[in-house]
Amino acid sequence: MSKNNKILVILTEGLPSKETGASTVIFYQFINYLLKKNKDVHILAILKKNIKKKEKKKFLDSFKKRQIKSYNQVIYDNMYKHNKYNILLKNIDTKRLDEKIIDKIKNINPKKILALDITAGSFAKQIFKKNIYVWLGDLNYRTFWYHFYYNYKNTIKYYFYYAYVKLIISKWKYFYKKVLDETKNISGSNINIKDLNNIGIKSKYHPYPWPINNKSARVKKEKKPSFVFFGNLSGLGSKSAINYLISKIYPKFTENWGSNGFKIYICGTYKFNSIYYDKIKELKNIKLMGFVKNINDLVLKCHGCLFPIDVPVGNRSRIVTAMGSRWPIIAHINVSLGNPSLKSGYNCFLAKNIDEFLNYSKMVFEKDRISKKITTNAYNSYKINFSPDNSLKKFSEFINE
Repeated sequence: MSKNNKILVILTEGLPSKETGASTVIFYQFINYLLKKNKDVHILAILKKNIKKKEKKKFLDSFKKRQIKSYNQVIYDNMYKHNKYNILLKNIDTKRLDEKIIDKIKNINPKKILALDITAGSFAKQIFKKNIYVWLGDLNYRTFWYHFYYNYKNTIKYYFYYAYVKLIISKWKYFYKKVLDETKNISGSNINIKDLNNIGIKSKYHPYPWPINNKSARVKKEKKPSFVFFGNLSGLGSKSAINYLISKIYPKFTENWGSNGFKIYICGTYKFNSIYYDKIKELKNIKLMGFVKNINDLVLKCHGCLFPIDVPVGNRSRIVTAMGSRWPIIAHINVSLGNPSLKSGYNCFLAKNIDEFLNYSKMVFEKDRISKKITTNAYNSYKINFSPDNSLKKFSEFINE
């Protein structure tokens, strides 16, 4: 009898990509690794909108000679039974898959099921009862809370939503506990371990595979102290960072270097909240760059990357990119809750308050030798933890349990 090498991969975050996105790049690395190990990979993609044939073909062809054995697709504009109007009346749960697709997937008879995040895990449990392996990104109830927190900080009316938010969080916790019970799971963020343990779920932190191709080079620095912030500007990490940047860092830098004595470049896709946009337009030392195709060239001319993200979610891939690119990192100490490989004074600078943000920023501007040492250590930490070769070794241990 031939050995069963079949692995069903369930996707709900869009099609994986070799180069574009955050979770989609990570998922590509997982699938590519399974194919390299001669696994028979079958895909169930549950998507919010139908994709074009050429997009599907591009995805399937991206693995070169290694072929996906089967690809099945389901479209839901909303994958959950609830919406914002009826969530108080319903428990959080995914919609029921059609019996035809359930039977079709069961007939594949996979040895293992890899569900890429919690929504995929819920769909997996509709079809199978065991051998389900779940990879987790940020927990929905934690991001839901922090979105509320920053809305509240900017608009006092959100105070009246507090009881509603706490109820929704309790619903999400119940959903996570139900889905993850009797599964094996790993987390891409270290902060998840404590959160999940609090609801009775055990998880392990695994640094995820993150390919980086940026090359270090000797480039003449700008004369003024210059810094870069980058990322998905509509995400939670950016919401946190921009708030801190405007309210604390910009005034402190102005006090130290003068009204025209420094530069901060903000780079990234998507638009951030109009409240922040209107405020930033008034700050002449901040330059909005939009999407920068070769951000490495810009960062190398600057003195460091600012990550004033005071929430422990929504911040990892941009910081891992900086680690692997040898860019000096000046971040809020809370980012290390999600990424424990960050050690202040060794491979980055982690600030507890605005005075430390200024002192570390002055240090990377004035002391090139220290900056070089920090970035070399950051690169070594990246190689050990997040380089695809090393990270996928840990993933192999997980999926082969």
